[in-house]
Amino acid sequence: MLQTNNAGAAASYVGVGVAAAVAAAGAAYFLDPRSGGRRRALLRDQLQHAAHVSKDFAGKASRDAQQRARGMYERSRRVFHEEQVDDHVLEERVRAALGRLTTHPGAIEVACSDGAVHLRGDILEQEVSAVVHGVERVHGVREVSNEMLTHREPGRIPALQGTGAVRTSRRFEYMQENWSPAPRLLAGAAGVGMIIGGAMRGAPLGLAFAAGGAALLARSICNTPLTQLVGVSAGEKEGVLVQKTIEVYCEPGEAYRQWRRLEELPRFMNHVREVRKIDEGRYHWVVDGPAGAPIEWDATITADKPDELIAWRTEPHSAIHSSGVVRFEPTAYGGARVHVRMTYRPPANAIGRTVARIFGRDPGRQIGEDLIRFKQYMESGSWRLTQQAHSAAVSEGVSGELRA
Repeated sequence: MLQTNNAGAAASYVGVGVAAAVAAAGAAYFLDPRSGGRRRALLRDQLQHAAHVSKDFAGKASRDAQQRARGMYERSRRVFHEEQVDDHVLEERVRAALGRLTTHPGAIEVACSDGAVHLRGDILEQEVSAVVHGVERVHGVREVSNEMLTHREPGRIPALQGTGAVRTSRRFEYMQENWSPAPRLLAGAAGVGMIIGGAMRGAPLGLAFAAGGAALLARSICNTPLTQLVGVSAGEKEGVLVQKTIEVYCEPGEAYRQWRRLEELPRFMNHVREVRKIDEGRYHWVVDGPAGAPIEWDATITADKPDELIAWRTEPHSAIHSSGVVRFEPTAYGGARVHVRMTYRPPANAIGRTVARIFGRDPGRQIGEDLIRFKQYMESGSWRLTQQAHSAAVSEGVSGELRA
C-alpha cells in the first residue's frame, strides 16, 4: 500500500512539474516583448474561431438530440396506438425496406391497398424468403401477397442483371465510422469524465482509465476511427488532398517567377513566416500552426519547369508530410491560370487536422485565401515594385564591390 501511495505521489509531482514547465514556456512565448503582441492577437482570433465552431456544433447536437427524442417517442407511441397508414406512405416504406433485402430492388413492383402489400416482378430464388419476411415486419403491413417470379440464375432477365449488393441494416451508432452530433457530444462528455475520474484515482489503474477517456474524447472530437487517428489505416497515408485554381491577369512566366522566389512567398501567404534557402533545391519553412505556435520543416524542389510548373516534397524527417505541384497555364485573354494540387498530412494525423480546423488553420481554406492574395498582389503591380527594389539592391551591392 505504501509503495502504491509513493508511486501516486511521484506521478502527481511529475504532473505538476510538467504543467509548470508548459505554463512557463507559454508565458515566455506570449509575453515576448518583440512578438508577444502579435501572438496574443492571433491566439485571440483563433480562440474566437474555435468558439464559433463549438457553438455551431452545439446547435447541431441539440437539433440531433431533439429529432432522436421525437423519433423514440413516435416509435413508442406506435406500440400502444394502432396507426392507419396511407397506401402511398406504406408503399414508400416497403420500397425503402427492399433496398436492404434484395440485390435488385428495382425489379420488384409494389402495390398497397388497406395494409395489404402485393409484390410482383422478378427475384432470385435465394432472396424470396428474406424479402417476404422483411416486408412483413414493415410498420403498417397487415399481409403480404407474394406474386413474384423466382429465378435460380439471372439468365437473360434484364431486371436481374448486374452485381447488386444488399445494403446492410443500420448498425449501432458507435459501431459506425462517422458519429452523429448528439452521440459525439455524449461520447466526448464521457471521455472527459473518464479523464477526471482517472486523474483522481491515481496510478496505475487511474492512468489507464484516463488514457481510455482521452482516446474516447479524441475519437469524438475528430469523428474518425482510432486506427486512422494514430495513422494505422492506409487511408491516412496520403493525408488531405487540396486542389485550387485561380486566374490572374498577368503572364504565366511572371506568375511562375513570383512563386519560384520562395523567399518572397510570405508577401502574400499570411501564415508563412519565413522561407530560407538551405542549398540548391532545398528550403526551410516556418509557418504559423494552431494557436500561433510555429511549425517548421524542410522541403525539396522535385520538379522545376520554367514558366510551367513547380513541384515539391517535404523531407522524410519533417514534422509535416506534404507534396504538391503548382502549374501555370496561359488563358485565352492573355492571363495566367494557376493550379495548386497538394497532399497534406499534419502531425498526429487526423487529430492534428481537426485541431487545425478548429483553430482556423485548415490547409484548404489557407490555400484559397493565399491564391486570392496572390491575385491581388500580381494585378495591383506590387510585385513590380518589389522586383525593382530587389534589382536596385543588387545593383548597389555590385557597385559597392567594384568601388572597393
